Amino acid sequence: MPGFLPSSRATLILDLIVVAMALVIPIMLYSLAAVRRLKNYERHKFIQIGLGLILGLAIIAFEIDMRLNGWRHLAEASPFYETWVFPALYVHLACAVPTLLLWVYTISMALKQQIIRPLAGQPRFRHKLFGRLSAYSMMATALTGWLFYWLAFMAR
Repeated sequence: MPGFLPSSRATLILDLIVVAMALVIPIMLYSLAAVRRLKNYERHKFIQIGLGLILGLAIIAFEIDMRLNGWRHLAEASPFYETWVFPALYVHLACAVPTLLLWVYTISMALKQQIIRPLAGQPRFRHKLFGRLSAYSMMATALTGWLFYWLAFMAR
């Protein structure tokens, strides 16, 4: 099914993911502010679990879309197909795969140790460290994903 973004050659799922990533980043930053500035651990937990579930569903939809529709035939019209599309894809994957692993680990660690209120010591320090790594990694994933999307599906 064709996408909905103007001038895009991408599928509907790819367009949805590009838009979703534009929403995920500010929501993620709000969640981090909720815990850091407002000390609202419950809101942070709720948002992070929600984002994790939404991103998990997006990854499943993306994988199904890629298996059913592929993407290369849609990107061949790009003037960058032979030069920058694949390097951009590899850089994006180098960000996206660790991001997935970091998010799964960070959320599961938090749920396992029940980090929903201020805790002293190692569990909280580790959660903050991996949470920050996850956030930076998510931003890198979004930026590299948008670059790949533009090179492959928007460039004329």
